[in-house]
Amino acid sequence: MGRTSDAKERIVRSAMELMHAGGYAQAGVQEICLRAGVRKGSFYHFFASKSALALAVIARFRLFSDQFFDRALASDLPPLQRLERLFQMAAALQEETQRENGFVKGCPFGNLASEMSGHDEALRLALAATFTSLQHRLSELLQEAALPHAEEKAEALVSLFEGAILLAKTHNDPHLIRRMAPIVQQWIR
Repeated sequence: MGRTSDAKERIVRSAMELMHAGGYAQAGVQEICLRAGVRKGSFYHFFASKSALALAVIARFRLFSDQFFDRALASDLPPLQRLERLFQMAAALQEETQRENGFVKGCPFGNLASEMSGHDEALRLALAATFTSLQHRLSELLQEAALPHAEEKAEALVSLFEGAILLAKTHNDPHLIRRMAPIVQQWIR
């Protein structure tokens, strides 16, 4: 029996790191393969294209983000306090990436969306589904808080959340996200 290989996993992890730090365009197949310690033939054995790999990267980031949102929105607090915790946790995550890398990485979904949505329909649809999923979660939270127009407010919250992360990345200042937390709670009421 042949040995099992973790080459596919290494490729996905390498692509996640490179795409999150520098974007889709900067994460070349050669660089991904070098970081993963695999040859290009192995890459194309697992992925038909870089776009196919990016879909796998989005799916993997979705697993992490689902866990993140599960913790942030856990029902141990009243709904609006959970919303504030979401922003506080996002700020803490960006502060951690800043300490590790010297810069705020931003949201992997927002980064890919701003770079690739006009160039790759499959990626655009996968990213749109990710944001729609977050919107539904936030809508449920707002419905639990008995707030009117929950769906519309949830859509605005996703925009505000992603915008705060984008500005934090642009200014290399994760505290921008942290400062939004109490403002969001006031606005949503």
